[in-house]
Amino acid sequence: GEGIARALLITAGLVDVTTVVIGGGVSRAWSLLEPAVRAALTAEPPVSGQPIRLVPSLLGSDAVAIGAASRARSALTTAAG
Repeated sequence: GEGIARALLITAGLVDVTTVVIGGGVSRAWSLLEPAVRAALTAEPPVSGQPIRLVPSLLGSDAVAIGAASRARSALTTAAG
């Protein structure tokens, strides 16, 4: 959990993220990881002072694949005119 929290804190510091959607493979183990991630985020709040909101993806572990397919379709549709 600490590694995930550290990655979230670094990302939030770089791009001013306040909401993180938990999806992909992490969502399958989220019930096990969530307490440790939240504890680590509480122990070391983001530099911005704004809490990071963690929300589960409605697409679960398929979120990454669906997002990639959507992006590819969008790129192909835009390229085709």
